Amino acid sequence: MANVIVTGGSRGIGLAVVQTLAASNYTEIAVARQETKELAVAREQASESIYFIPFDLSEVGKIHELTRKVRERFGPIYGLINNAGLGTEGILATMPESSIEKLVELNTLAPIVLTKYAVRSMMNEGAGANR
Repeated sequence: MANVIVTGGSRGIGLAVVQTLAASNYTEIAVARQETKELAVAREQASESIYFIPFDLSEVGKIHELTRKVRERFGPIYGLINNAGLGTEGILATMPESSIEKLVELNTLAPIVLTKYAVRSMMNEGAGANR
């Protein structure tokens, strides 16, 4: 089976993507800070095609280690779906700079860095979707 990483795969749209791809013979690696009850049930029902890796994407400096662990445990990375995101309350005009930094780090920087390492892995291993 082809390994696909889905960030934010523990609930909502990410969980729906994980379940849909697992039903289509992909091995899904759901990445999120915590496993939800819904993801645990989906993993139980999927019979070893859905896995969970706890990881906080705001720790951008550790993303390389995440991709290394995925390759070591599951083999080549075939695909990546950057679904995780952080929403905020309020308006930009009154938002503290620290909140803006967290927002940009998780919603922009983390997906770019994760994509860099996932694509690098795909290129090195001759794996991945070319669409």
